Amino acid sequence: MIGVYQQEKVDHFTIVNDVMKKYLNQNSQSAGSFKLPKDAYNPLRQQYDAMRILNHIAGKDGLRFDLRLGLVDVDIYSQGMNFMFGLADPLKKTAIVSTYRLRGEKENERISKEIIHEIGHLLGLGHCSRPKCVMYFSNTVTDTDKKGINFCNDCRSRIE
Repeated sequence: MIGVYQQEKVDHFTIVNDVMKKYLNQNSQSAGSFKLPKDAYNPLRQQYDAMRILNHIAGKDGLRFDLRLGLVDVDIYSQGMNFMFGLADPLKKTAIVSTYRLRGEKENERISKEIIHEIGHLLGLGHCSRPKCVMYFSNTVTDTDKKGINFCNDCRSRIE
């Protein structure tokens, strides 16, 4: 069971639930909303530290969940990265996806791909060199648009 935590005023649970069932054969459950940790905001960058948000979600009572997924609608970054669409920590069994840079006419598809990508990391997958695989690294939203929503055969075989 995947627990889905959403930043206040974010409501993408239907997308998450559909993606989990259709592409990952997993069940998900809403775990409620949360406020962004105050120490996550970096005023110099005008962005939020993804790891601080991830740690905040990982620290929530999630004993009933096998994995945790957080959804936020703010611009996130990590050390060495200008921005990111998501972040996963397999040891904490927690991932986050930011919808901030995924907006536009393909927003739901983009969110779906990034959710699958981050859950893939939680399931032990790294980045894939195949541009059509959902585990391909997205450096831009165009990369996300070009990649597929499914795992390639090699990636799929490693999680089944």
